[in-house]
Amino acid sequence: MNLELEIEGVPDRAVAGAIRKRVRTLGQQVVHPEDWHVRLAPSEARVEWDLGIRTVSGWQIVSFTAPMERLPDLVEQTLRARLVVPVAGAPETRQ
Repeated sequence: MNLELEIEGVPDRAVAGAIRKRVRTLGQQVVHPEDWHVRLAPSEARVEWDLGIRTVSGWQIVSFTAPMERLPDLVEQTLRARLVVPVAGAPETRQ
């Protein structure tokens, strides 16, 4: 799966690098029929960050408040939830 990533408003290079690395790793772990465009930017509303995800069905926007150091975790968790990808080390559920 190709996850194209755009990051705005994150001046800390280590944090931006960690976000890129996690998104790249997630894209390698997922077999998905479509490519996604992911955009992280400061929010225009009172919420601190907007994470936009563009799929073939359109844009989804997730807004959250978090310190910059938490962004790698939150971006990965949000994308995993949208892709329904199990977290590494978590027990698998079978139906």
